[in-house]
Amino acid sequence: MSKERQDEILKLLEERIFMTVKELSEACFISESGIRRDLAVLEKKGAVRRTHGGASLAALPGKPPALDSRMQKNTAAKRALAKTASALLRDGMTVMLDGSSTAAFLVPYIAEHQGITLYTNGLLTALSALEYGIPVHMTGGAAKNGSPVLVGEEAYHLVARIAPDLLFFSSQSLDENGAITDSTIEENYLRECMLKAAKQKVFLCDAEKFGTRATYLLTTLNEIEYAVLEHPVK
Repeated sequence: MSKERQDEILKLLEERIFMTVKELSEACFISESGIRRDLAVLEKKGAVRRTHGGASLAALPGKPPALDSRMQKNTAAKRALAKTASALLRDGMTVMLDGSSTAAFLVPYIAEHQGITLYTNGLLTALSALEYGIPVHMTGGAAKNGSPVLVGEEAYHLVARIAPDLLFFSSQSLDENGAITDSTIEENYLRECMLKAAKQKVFLCDAEKFGTRATYLLTTLNEIEYAVLEHPVK
């Protein structure tokens, strides 16, 4: 019975990429403690990667993980940030989400509204939007370094022709002076294009990024309309 349940867990993770212990518990009709025991067995076999609160399929040798590791970090904080930021959403808006894992958590809240036109350069974000029945437009471009985020000339040109009502974005670092920075030059440049195009910009940032600085400057807190932070920057 446990073998059948573990096979079912693997099947679910193939379809959903990442699931919380609670989600797996509900899907398999077993207690959360039972799911944790199954995940521990699967992890020992090298079949799954466990994270705080959930799991994803393990990467195959020589291949990138099934899910960008950023999607598995600080999920509770990112969900809370998305919930707060979702108060800005209105029916009929044009909304852009960058390829960050933080912005991806806006998808369920977008699904609660009517007539929103959604653009993103995040492959996982787009797949999530489709699961929620949201019509989604991709920016085009190419995935770099195994990351499920599209960048490049196609994306730059398309973004320059859109004027979204809201842009939700994140980045790798936020320093003490309010500088928002990133270490990936292609993603950083595409976010610059998004910032120029958007009528209002919403920065999302969990506490792990506070007090850090990466190579490339994107913008500063003073240059955007809204900043939704896990807690005030000290």
